[in-house]
Amino acid sequence: MSYSKLIPLLQKKGSSLTPEQFQERVNIVFHNHEAIHYDQMHTDMKESLQEQIDLLVSDIQKSITPTKPLKMLDIGCGAGLSSQMLLNSSLGKHVQSVTLLDTSPGMLQKAAEKAKTWNVNYELKNGYLSYVNDTFDVVLICSVLHHIPDLNGFLKQLDAVLNSDGILIHLQDPNSDYLHDAKLLARAKRYADATKNKSKIAKTPASIIPKSVRKWIKKLIGRKDYIDLINDQLLLEKVITKRMTADEIWSVTDIQIEMDKGEENGGISYAFLQEQLVNFQPVSHRSYGFFGLLKSDLSAEFKIEEADCIASNQLNGRNLSAAWIKK
Repeated sequence: MSYSKLIPLLQKKGSSLTPEQFQERVNIVFHNHEAIHYDQMHTDMKESLQEQIDLLVSDIQKSITPTKPLKMLDIGCGAGLSSQMLLNSSLGKHVQSVTLLDTSPGMLQKAAEKAKTWNVNYELKNGYLSYVNDTFDVVLICSVLHHIPDLNGFLKQLDAVLNSDGILIHLQDPNSDYLHDAKLLARAKRYADATKNKSKIAKTPASIIPKSVRKWIKKLIGRKDYIDLINDQLLLEKVITKRMTADEIWSVTDIQIEMDKGEENGGISYAFLQEQLVNFQPVSHRSYGFFGLLKSDLSAEFKIEEADCIASNQLNGRNLSAAWIKK
């Protein structure tokens, strides 16, 4: 994905930055603000992520058994949730140290709070993968690949920081190979149809007030959501001269996902990863989110179907997870 896709948005928002500078600053400001409420906003991920990490680790351990203490690098560690879950897995007992890497100081601060409870050595590193000079036995990448503009360059850097026989685990990216799969779309529609009436009944009093009126009331009483605060900071820093919508911000931060038509048409392709990771042996290829949502968001009967799809290792879910061993 080229930075050039950002040029129309830069022009629309009156930015004088290069596309690279623009993407970097919007991404950091966005994640600094998101860090404040990240764990509360993403409670839905906890069940699915732990399950996927446990499955990937189980697959890995069929191919390789750690014989020494492992050094782990968590790229784009966010608030530290994925590292915590990997340490909870059966591989975690072999991990001796964790390096937490993120471009967002706010996210690193949240990750540090978790890391204090892990009983392993940890290091915080603010920056990009290109800043890393060490090598590691395990690299974890959760909900990150779709944020990276230059995936080809990133994957080459990734090769350089992983030791021979090192383990790569990545998950929580849109499953590009199947986002338009007929069975996935049919399942998502079936779930939407089944829950339509329930969602109408569950409306709160606040949701009856028109959106425009709610926004006016929110501003009147001095309340702002994090999208408002992101815009405030970007305007103050002169990154933009006109406010951005939430979708416009996400089109910058989630740069591998096309949002021009209000749909997520892009994502991360396993086929692309196979082409790029030439020095890696695939050991596990999985999927989840078979109704377009994570398991935590599903009603009981659909959770059973989701579990069946995962157990039979179907690949046409909304999200991609995989594990590799470096040759």
